[in-house]
Amino acid sequence: MTDVSPGDPGGPGDPEPSGGSGGSDLPEVGLVPGVPQWRTTATLAALQELVEVSEAVPAVVARKAGLSTTELHSLRHLMRGPLGPVEIGRLLGVTSAASSGVVDRLVSRGHAERRAHPDDGRRTEVLITDSGRAEVLARMRPMFEALADLDASLDDHDRDVVERYLLGATAAMRNLMS
Repeated sequence: MTDVSPGDPGGPGDPEPSGGSGGSDLPEVGLVPGVPQWRTTATLAALQELVEVSEAVPAVVARKAGLSTTELHSLRHLMRGPLGPVEIGRLLGVTSAASSGVVDRLVSRGHAERRAHPDDGRRTEVLITDSGRAEVLARMRPMFEALADLDASLDDHDRDVVERYLLGATAAMRNLMS
């Protein structure tokens, strides 16, 4: 898995070891081929775990709710307000035909409804229903409450550091999408 074992020195200019919970005081090196300065720190390991868990959460939540992940993501977007089927498709990265099928399934389950757009009667907008909102909140509330408690446990300085780190990590990931 690594091209340099965790106990081997990485060479001149390496950062000081971060300590941590492992057997060696030196961080693992060489986990990202072509990026020799990469050092696995506790923060990078925690970020990687967060990314992996966040990738898995929608499928698990959707399965428990009896929805597809696309339907769950649609409800999540609709929680912010009404959207047109084309807008939903754009947000999901699917065709308008596929989006229309997702909306049809949500409407048939009573989780969404279609209505004429208030400003343009030729257009349709999709709204989440009380049933759809309750489904999402019932599945997600425990996570939201735990995250709110975690955030409340931080002082302003810690919150600033966490925010700066997460915004920087988000920017690094967004760079891959441009």
